[in-house]
Amino acid sequence: MIERDTATYDSLLRSVATLSGLFSQSDIPYIDSRFVEKLFVLTTGARDLGRADKSFDALVGKDTGVGIKTFVGGEGTAKIEKIAEFTSLAREGYFRVADRKRLVRRIARARNDRVMSNARELRINLSKCVYHCLIRISGGAVVHEEPYSLVDDSNLSPLDARGRPADDWTFPGGKIHFTDGHSRYSYSISKNVLMKQFKFSRTSNFIRLEIHPDPLALLDALVGRSPLVLPGGSSLPPFSLDIDDEENDEVPGRDYVVLPLYSPAGREVHPKSGINQWNAGGRARKFGEAYVPVPALVHKKVPGFFPPRDRHFVLVLPDGFKVHRAKICQQGGKALMTESNIELGRWLISVVDPSVSSSDFGQVPKARHRPYTYRDLVAIGSDSVIVRRGKRGAFKIEFAPLGAYEAFAQAI
Repeated sequence: MIERDTATYDSLLRSVATLSGLFSQSDIPYIDSRFVEKLFVLTTGARDLGRADKSFDALVGKDTGVGIKTFVGGEGTAKIEKIAEFTSLAREGYFRVADRKRLVRRIARARNDRVMSNARELRINLSKCVYHCLIRISGGAVVHEEPYSLVDDSNLSPLDARGRPADDWTFPGGKIHFTDGHSRYSYSISKNVLMKQFKFSRTSNFIRLEIHPDPLALLDALVGRSPLVLPGGSSLPPFSLDIDDEENDEVPGRDYVVLPLYSPAGREVHPKSGINQWNAGGRARKFGEAYVPVPALVHKKVPGFFPPRDRHFVLVLPDGFKVHRAKICQQGGKALMTESNIELGRWLISVVDPSVSSSDFGQVPKARHRPYTYRDLVAIGSDSVIVRRGKRGAFKIEFAPLGAYEAFAQAI
């Protein structure tokens, strides 16, 4: 289990649970999922990824990714919960196959590609990753953790709706049930959502949570700073969760810009430039040479965000531990490059294509390497990067979700 300050975790959880009556009449405490993410970050010292649209909600230490789940446990010891949504991929026709077995393989591949892509971007060690689950049950909550694993696409077999082995993949209905020999999954064809079963104990790591019978009176007491007492007679601990989202007060164009990895005119990735610069003609190229395109609109709308062309500045990758000398270059300042363009390219391509071998970078491109397309970006759920201007002239870069550039272009 991930090491955390359990006293603070339990205390703050009890504080919030007392107000459950504001939202529900159930004896199951109401705990918002975003609060649990914040609580985990506060009590572990993790980096908060909850607003970053990644496969992981927090980063513990340098390389441990954590998926944080909050759900109602029901009456049993297992629950199927959403772990991924593939609306963009479905819109591109990626799942438009009649054969259910082929479809499940594509679902598994899509899930794995996205997780591995985010792991590459943040330098996460997948073997260390975990799910941290807060499972709400009658009278309290259970903390459950289990490995955050890829879907074993080499060991897929069909299940029926009750989770029993099925004879084949031809069962009807809008949901597909399957297992990889380790976990049970289901996929909703209409919603493009992948679900995973979490098995847990209702008694291990149980935290008793009391619900105040009159939460409005409790709030009045808070305003009046009157002494507070829980139904069981214990005093209410002081509540403070002073963790701010970095993005809350950011202004597009002033604090950050979003740069597309594709041509906005046709939603295409040019086969010989940008992340495919390694495929360009002219001099001999090495695999991994790449740059981030900077649209003319960015220079026009937010002039001066970057230093002048060919002036070096510090660029920090998402892991936060390695800096690079970078610059705006090429005619019209249309490219963001590192001093050696393969430095930035190594990171970009390893995120876009998690299957690529690290030994390929810097080598003459092999025949098996093909130019990357917009579909490759859709597959990882990201088609642009966001560059934030930090202190002392440094810049930070990370991948941004699908559609982020269009939203930025309209905002500036």
